[in-house]
Amino acid sequence: MNAPSAPSFFEGPEKKLELAVLPTFGSLRALGDDFWKQVVVAADAQVLSILRSDECDAYLLSESSLFVQDGFLTMITCGRTRLVNAARTILQKVPADQIALAIYERKNEHFPERQHTTFYDDVSKLNALLPGRALRFGDEHDHHIHLFHSTRPFVPDGLDTTLEILMHGMPQETADLYVGASGALAESTGIAAILPGFEIDEHVFEPAGYSMNALRGANYATVHVTPETIGSYVSFETNVDWRGRLPELVRQVVDVYRPRSFDVVAFAPSGADDERLGLERHRIKDHVRTELAGYQVDFWHCYEQLKDARDPVELAIG
Repeated sequence: MNAPSAPSFFEGPEKKLELAVLPTFGSLRALGDDFWKQVVVAADAQVLSILRSDECDAYLLSESSLFVQDGFLTMITCGRTRLVNAARTILQKVPADQIALAIYERKNEHFPERQHTTFYDDVSKLNALLPGRALRFGDEHDHHIHLFHSTRPFVPDGLDTTLEILMHGMPQETADLYVGASGALAESTGIAAILPGFEIDEHVFEPAGYSMNALRGANYATVHVTPETIGSYVSFETNVDWRGRLPELVRQVVDVYRPRSFDVVAFAPSGADDERLGLERHRIKDHVRTELAGYQVDFWHCYEQLKDARDPVELAIG
């Protein structure tokens, strides 16, 4: 999460890869740490630490996280990483005909021109290996995600849910907590209280930034904070079953980081009850829903309701 020099800016919005393998492949975890470290290096990142449970290995990365279960993996990277290269490295070891499901996401970046590739570049490479379909959730001129998914028939487990909360614009006093920080920030900021029973692995970056992985059996959660003056960003993701308590969980996370705007991306097996995102202090600007790869997927873009006018921001010149 270290910011590049001149100008000082780190791209917080992430790329994400999810893969499920067929039972005939065997175990992804059995491929071993050395292989997964090679995968991470292919994305231009490094493994910082590893947290394990009986069901999952959680790799904390220099740019976000990797979670590996026997039949499923989730890899999230930020900055100028090349996640599609990690996907191609995995597919050199895991034959394409053993992939039950592939999903690849990219959040809209603050400075897309600084990325090595575009979403379209990436999915062109993926589609050649795993035929699929590309979608955009949200307004192309506003907050949105691009998503590619394989089109092979897939039926997820009934408990297979994922929740992403992608937050922009922390107040300065919240961002300052992650600049030159030390200690157990998960406890002091309150995020650990949202994750009872989870074992936590956290890392504070120099000069600024923060990452956290958490495990409880097969359940994971992860937080990544980029407290940049330009483009502050926080992501929270979990596979804890959020159904029936979506507004409560979103409110708890948002209350910790107090963003000016945020996106919610929710995956649940198709046929799920209609979930509504009831909010008190925020308005929903956009809502997109579709069925894909056996899931119902919802995307909400929400923003803070302002009561008073803001002051302008003075800019440095010369």
